[in-house]
Amino acid sequence: MQVHTPANDVVRSHAWVWLICGILFLASFVNYGNRATVTQNADDIIRTFETNREGYGRAEGKFGYGFAFGGLVFGVLADWISIRWLYPLVVVAWSAAGFASGQAATLEQFGVCRFLLGLFEAGHWPCALRMTQRTFLPHERTRGNGILQSGVSIAQAFVPLMLIRLDPWDASGWRLSCGVMGFLGLPWALLWLASVRESDVRRPVIQTDEHAAGTGSSQEIQEVPLWHIFTSRRWWLLLLTVVCVNVPWHYNRVWMPDTLQVDHKYPKEFVDNFSAIFFLSSFFGSLAVGWTISWLAHWGWNVHRARLIAFGGCALMAACAVPAAFQPRGTGLLVLLCATAFGSLGLAPVYYSLNQEMSGRDQGKVGGSLSFLLWMILAVMQGQIGKLIDADPEIRPYLLAAVGLLPMLACAALVLFWGKRAARAVTP
Repeated sequence: MQVHTPANDVVRSHAWVWLICGILFLASFVNYGNRATVTQNADDIIRTFETNREGYGRAEGKFGYGFAFGGLVFGVLADWISIRWLYPLVVVAWSAAGFASGQAATLEQFGVCRFLLGLFEAGHWPCALRMTQRTFLPHERTRGNGILQSGVSIAQAFVPLMLIRLDPWDASGWRLSCGVMGFLGLPWALLWLASVRESDVRRPVIQTDEHAAGTGSSQEIQEVPLWHIFTSRRWWLLLLTVVCVNVPWHYNRVWMPDTLQVDHKYPKEFVDNFSAIFFLSSFFGSLAVGWTISWLAHWGWNVHRARLIAFGGCALMAACAVPAAFQPRGTGLLVLLCATAFGSLGLAPVYYSLNQEMSGRDQGKVGGSLSFLLWMILAVMQGQIGKLIDADPEIRPYLLAAVGLLPMLACAALVLFWGKRAARAVTP
């Protein structure tokens, strides 16, 4: 991997770059591990609080509202406060909220904990994306983002296996796992502070050369006023893309375990084991995209074109949700769901890389504004999905098929309307 360093800074070693990749991977692991302990135990939580799926969906929606507002708050703070200090603070805060979720006595208390968990977990992405934006050159940036994103998959593969081993010790079926995952934020914060210097989070950002073959020339990103970013065509395309990428992923994250248990009559232990395989498939999708783009750039492909090719391939795999929605219980269903997982999470690193092209100075605000709007949609969506399923359980396959087609819409929009920046002369 190549890391960009200013001429007056000490060059950081490749070993340090890999260390940062590992730390960011672990941050995503802790982030998603705290939320996966809840979504994987949806049925147990519904029984604990004697509610229905609409009530559970509303509680999950509070997480979405917290994440939405956290995207705005921490997007601004990440541009204002050094992420060397902000990042560990939000990790410890969301870990405390995750621990508290397991202590909730009522559904209302649980909803408050979910809101706080979402609020602080939202701080992960502006901090992490500022770090990968400043650590990697454009042709390696999607790979760095892929490693960052892959922690999501491993967390969601690990949590079901952890639950199988904790269940005999936990009469509630879910509270102990919240405590276990909530503990992990503190050692992560200490590792971050020991490994990252202030100069590491303040490096200039290199923009993608959208014209040249291969990796192209290295030029610092051209900053423009924030209002110009929000009125640009690319920002609106990113809004469409982030919605189309995340709705399928979060639909499966929240409702797939419940669907397999209720509609297809798989036992909980089987669903926990299959969930580990499902999310392991998404782990390989997240990593494969970054390596593919780096390899194509090495062989002379323009970096932006390589990103679009990789995005299109993942969108096709995510569309496997359409046949999966109407498959009966059996191997065919499980294989198609794993293909959907591979494609769905492979889309995210490309989206992050396009997001990072908008600004270096205002990266947090760009990502935070998009995150806010996305999670306002997701917060409403989860409650409405729960309501629809309670009213008509037969609607599930149609919902899965519909969300599976969204990445294809985003791919078409990016190919047709993203365009290219005006070419600039290379600085000697």
